[in-house]
Order: sequence, then structure tokens, then C-alpha cells
Amino acid sequence: MRRIAQLVSSARKVLDIGWADKPNIFLSNDSVTGFDKQDAERPENYHRVLCGDAGEMLGILQDECFDAVIAGEILEHLKNPLCFLSDCVKLLSPNGLLIVSTPNPNSPIERFLTLFLSRDYFYAADHVTLYPQRWLIRVMEICGCEDVKLCSGGFPIPGIGLVPFPRPWCYQTIAAGRKAENRNSLLG
Repeated sequence: MRRIAQLVSSARKVLDIGWADKPNIFLSNDSVTGFDKQDAERPENYHRVLCGDAGEMLGILQDECFDAVIAGEILEHLKNPLCFLSDCVKLLSPNGLLIVSTPNPNSPIERFLTLFLSRDYFYAADHVTLYPQRWLIRVMEICGCEDVKLCSGGFPIPGIGLVPFPRPWCYQTIAAGRKAENRNSLLG
């Protein structure tokens, strides 16, 4: 969360989608809007919170424009992630920043669990799909982002928490892309 807050630190107006389970306490922007399908109490550093489903997001925020949109740990849960990302890009101001974090299927944990294909530990029941890092870049490009950069979200160590870890094998991948200047989403 600290890394994501650093990535959007220069943005004046930020939209944090899926914030309710873990609000980002490090966001200190002029205006932070939280959007989530579940209702929760507004944290002090969020200026407003809105409740709605990802499919309703554009309708609810139709006249809004954000300097940065954060979608942390959401993409892997969606049945139509390309439409969601395209909607996120539509909410960005020109040259706005889209930040996405999602599990890395190439992390040592995922690789180890794949060896045994155990249904008990093989996947999270609410995950629809996972994104290898080079395909995460491509998906963001298809949805209207350019200059997509990846960074490590660290690796969880029990009793310690997240520790720095090399990007190719990190547990969580953080992707940051700018709204493409003269190109619309390839989705239409």
C-alpha cells in the first residue's frame, strides 16, 4: 500500500476501487474517493466513499475525472476484467495513471502449489484468473494504457509481513500505466 501511495503521490484527485477491506492509510492526496461493492466506514484520509458494483462504476462516476485510479487486488476476481480496466481508463484525466495490483502466478508460492494441484490450496475460490506479468502489461495496453511499468509488491513472510523481493517472483505485481494520449481502448 505504501508503494501504491508513492506511485500516485503527485496526483491531486484519486479513485481507490475496492478499498473497503483494506483502506490505504498512506494516501494523502487532495481528494481521495473510495469505491467498493461493500459499504464501510470512511477512513479519515478518504474524502468520500461510494458503494456500487464494478459494472455500475461508470454510471455512478459518469461526470468524474481522476488523476489516478487504483484497483488493488480486484482484477483476479472479475469475470470481465478487460471491460473493467477500460472503464478505469475512461475515468482518467489526460495522462492519468492507472495502478493495478494482482497476484503473480510465477511467485514461488504459486509454483509450489501448482506441483501438487491440491484443490484445498491450489487457488482462492473467488479468483477467476491470474495474470503473468508480461500479459498484465498487454491487458493494460489493450484497455488504453501506455508506458506500463511493473514493480514488486513484495513477498509475505509469516510473522514478519511483506519483505522486498525481486519483481519476476514477487507474490503481488503492481502495474502502473498512463492513459494513452491519442489512442482509445482496443476494445472499442
